[in-house]
Amino acid sequence: MTERNRKMPIEVVDITTPALNSMLGRYFIGQTEMLNFGNRCDAWGGILNPIGSGVNLYFDIFTITNFSAQSFVGEIFLNARQPRNAIPSSTVTPSNQSICPPPKPKAIMLNAVNLSEPLLNGVNIFGRIVPPNSTLVSDSHKGSIIIPPGGTFSILLQSQDLQNIQGTIVLTWWEEKIC
Repeated sequence: MTERNRKMPIEVVDITTPALNSMLGRYFIGQTEMLNFGNRCDAWGGILNPIGSGVNLYFDIFTITNFSAQSFVGEIFLNARQPRNAIPSSTVTPSNQSICPPPKPKAIMLNAVNLSEPLLNGVNIFGRIVPPNSTLVSDSHKGSIIIPPGGTFSILLQSQDLQNIQGTIVLTWWEEKIC
């Protein structure tokens, strides 16, 4: 090593996986419509990675916002079948807004209301109580939950009361082609 090389500082750049995937146009943010539920009916929001998508979905963060004066429960499921009345969410976008044309996700964010039956199949991995007039923010999973083609990540919102409740779900994820 020369004297010059010993004196030159080395710049270390730490790019987290979500930031890298955002730069590459593979990181997405989606929000459900306003979900109205209660009076013995639940609401649901989730991501479906379609069979044949050719990508694995790497889940990062979820938020659940409660616009109501009473708490409710958010149950998180892996690979549950989406409800029959699920519709695509209208608010899904890449996080990198500088790419033109903007990339489109292979995964589909869906939501449903007026559910009176439990979710089928899947594994309930945990639940959270969402306090009144608040937003619950998950820790970053940093891609540790991987959803293959045909799989889902779901949040079931359950009222403990007969009163009507309003809430939304926001999900963030990135997608990588399967080799």
